[in-house]
Amino acid sequence: MLKTVLTAGFAMFSMFFGSGNLVFPLLLGTQTLSHSLYATPGFLLTAVLVPFLGLIAIIAFDGDREKFFATLGNLPGFILAFLILALIGPFGVIPRCIIVAYGGLQLVWPTLSFPLFSAFFCLLTGALIWRSNKVVSIIGLVLTPFKLGGIVILILFGLYFAAPEESSLIPSIGAFKLGASMGYQTLDLMAGFFFSATIVAYLRDHLKNKSDKKQLLLSSFGASIIGALLLTLIYIGFIKLGASYAPHLQSASPEALLAAIAGLTMGKYALVIVSTTLAVSCLATAVILSNLFAEFLKKDIAEERLHINLPHAASIILTIGVTFLIAQLGFAKICQVLGTILTVTYPALIALAIHHILRFWYDFNYSKMIFWGVLILSIAMTYF
Repeated sequence: MLKTVLTAGFAMFSMFFGSGNLVFPLLLGTQTLSHSLYATPGFLLTAVLVPFLGLIAIIAFDGDREKFFATLGNLPGFILAFLILALIGPFGVIPRCIIVAYGGLQLVWPTLSFPLFSAFFCLLTGALIWRSNKVVSIIGLVLTPFKLGGIVILILFGLYFAAPEESSLIPSIGAFKLGASMGYQTLDLMAGFFFSATIVAYLRDHLKNKSDKKQLLLSSFGASIIGALLLTLIYIGFIKLGASYAPHLQSASPEALLAAIAGLTMGKYALVIVSTTLAVSCLATAVILSNLFAEFLKKDIAEERLHINLPHAASIILTIGVTFLIAQLGFAKICQVLGTILTVTYPALIALAIHHILRFWYDFNYSKMIFWGVLILSIAMTYF
């Protein structure tokens, strides 16, 4: 069982650690410099603690995300689940994965065509999710060790050669707020609502007694702790790297920051390894998110709502087709749209997750009142 929990924990880390996670902590370091120490807790709050609140909330529902969202009402819950999955799927995070993977590889292969690379990335993602029951094993046992190893080596080399950070003009409280804001941009709370269902299903399949809820809960928490710890350590290292190498990164685009640091610290030959690691990191996240969206299209929309039989292959083709088109918008445009949406929705989603965690111990249900109340308040504070 230990191997199963470790595999699930590594897979959880890999699911979360995708495109934005490779960019925003580094970007945060470059912007906060000597005050990155104050920015780090803010980032960890919204990029680690908040997403794992979402994980725990779904785990409390025995991994049943449908039951979780249905507390808002069947139709509102379905619409909310679809919107979240669309944002973390082909309309947001998956295209961002393609762009970040390309940003790293372009430093090694300057003439690489982005449309051609996007098409290849989408086709490879589709091939990897063709057999959906193998996704967690592929990510946990194959992709994650490769990704984690490359990232750890880069952080160790980078910190060894790091120079002292330059003084920051951002006040300490401003650095904390900026860290919290960038943590939202990872979209990991939204992802956590769906990742947990995948992890719980994987762990349940490996239980000797599949009805043992206590063992399932303990295994889920164990995997969550492993994933959260790995994320925390990597984020701390990345923020420090960004702060230390900021003077040398002025001309680097956000999606190419990590590869640029690799070139500075390890030379042009290591750049090939790190760029490949970047691409694999993004691929691992794209695989799980594409699988989630394709299954939602097939089961929740086609079969349960429209009462039609959508072939698994068709749902995959639709998913990667939309992903390819949205990726052509570019990193900045996608982040701009996502940032606007997150500003108003995240507080309501956090409140909903906390409510459901408390509901696990106390017998009450104020889901609708809390979610819609916080959402309306958030909209009012943002636009009025």
